[in-house]
Amino acid sequence: MTTRNKIYVMLFCAAIFSAGCKKQAFVDANISPSTLYEVKPEDQFLAAAAGSQDDFEYYYDYYRMLNLWMQYATSGGLTGNSLNFTIPTGNFNTRYGKVFYERVGTRLTDGIHIIDNMPEEDKAARQHMKAIMQIFKAFYAFYVSDINGSIPYDEAFQARYGGTLTPKYDRQEDLFNTLDQEVKAAVATLKTAQSVPQVALGTNDPFYGGDAATSANKWIKAGNALRLKMAMRLEKRNPTKMTEIANEVLADPVQMDNIDDSWALYTGPSYADANGNWNPQGFYASKPVVDFMKDKADPRLRIFYRKNNDGEYVGSFPSPDESRLPANQPLYSTSGAISQLQYRLFTPNYDGGTGDAFFPFLTYAEYCFIRADLVAGGYVNGNAQEWYEKGVKASIQYYDKRATAAKVEDHVAVTDSEINDYLAAPGVAYDPSKAREQIAVQAYLDFFRQPSEAWAWWKRTGYPNTTSVLPWSQLTSNGTTLNLPRRASIQVLPTTNLNFENQQAAIAEMAADQGFGAGPNDAFGRVWWDKP
Repeated sequence: MTTRNKIYVMLFCAAIFSAGCKKQAFVDANISPSTLYEVKPEDQFLAAAAGSQDDFEYYYDYYRMLNLWMQYATSGGLTGNSLNFTIPTGNFNTRYGKVFYERVGTRLTDGIHIIDNMPEEDKAARQHMKAIMQIFKAFYAFYVSDINGSIPYDEAFQARYGGTLTPKYDRQEDLFNTLDQEVKAAVATLKTAQSVPQVALGTNDPFYGGDAATSANKWIKAGNALRLKMAMRLEKRNPTKMTEIANEVLADPVQMDNIDDSWALYTGPSYADANGNWNPQGFYASKPVVDFMKDKADPRLRIFYRKNNDGEYVGSFPSPDESRLPANQPLYSTSGAISQLQYRLFTPNYDGGTGDAFFPFLTYAEYCFIRADLVAGGYVNGNAQEWYEKGVKASIQYYDKRATAAKVEDHVAVTDSEINDYLAAPGVAYDPSKAREQIAVQAYLDFFRQPSEAWAWWKRTGYPNTTSVLPWSQLTSNGTTLNLPRRASIQVLPTTNLNFENQQAAIAEMAADQGFGAGPNDAFGRVWWDKP
């Protein structure tokens, strides 16, 4: 653990403690926006970062929904996945609240507003800080819209500053364009020499930290990578625009180029407390992933999963019908016969651990796979194989580094020869005829700690599937094929809500688009970018 990250651990504790102390400041700010200047923008940034991860999101969205849908894991117990495990619970979609309530979006908006209302000299010294806040805010708006479709954004967060209490909903197509332009402008600001020295976020930035110059460089890379990530969602809707954005971004020489450029939140062991909702215990490793990784000698296998009681890696059947076959039932009735998730990779304080936690937003490996996919799809020039292999190496190296930092029990460091052997394995070795399939499958493995992004890539590319190089299980329940959800169910506001009419208008507009589904609650329908 670096000294910088140790500082972050202390700051996270301080941020949580100080939240209560600053409660009155937020009350005053709501009464008189001018008093918000008393709260420092860097504190708002740290508070937004601390609030960006949520134990409910892990408990409901990741562990019990997305990890199972994406076949990274199955439920534990005597039967594996339940017969209706692909149906989302009402608690799914925790991310929506994080951006709209006193968490990410509101705090970042406040931070930006504080800067804009500072005396000119102070404001001029915080233009880089403001740009970084804008990149972070854009990411979360994108993250929320990604599975919800239209959301309030342009007019949101502004009520305390004289704005409306009934913000209109931005169409996803319009929002993606807005966010791209905001990130583009933020990157331009970070690349522009300012008239005065810039005040660094420093230790209030638990993603990159550092001095002003170092931080700006890292955030330029993150911003460019985010523009590529968002642009990829346009492939089925507007590939021409996707290509234009990609080529514009790649014309900038400042790009991610190593795993330390990865955008991730780094915290101490107690942030994701294994004694609460963060606890990953009780979920089985999934057979398709375990079998593929064993067959290809993927060194991430020992990082992702724990061995069973016999010292072997054994996966559980994702399909409810398959797990209930009499021939497979002994596997479930014998305690410790199936491997489970690697606990400390998720909660480093598990069983007294003292390592560091991490929460990836956009890693260098993902950036490499995006570039490989763009080239393989014929959208930009380059060498798809080179970017594919860089992505595989970066993924393994990053997980190895994080496993070491998390103090995963009995972790054995990955060697270069293991990586080289893996890249040469059949099904992993680059095959131009299966380029996009292989890229998607390796990106899928990399998204082990980002199941939401795995879900998005599956929706966009169709991989993995039952016939891909990493073959998924065919999901059936009582002989009926199970389909996977494609979006969040929309919680319809009560008629007494001030924004009821705006939401109804947004739902009607989304429903007019092909593929939306049977209604707002139909999680098997699609948002705009996920064109049938």
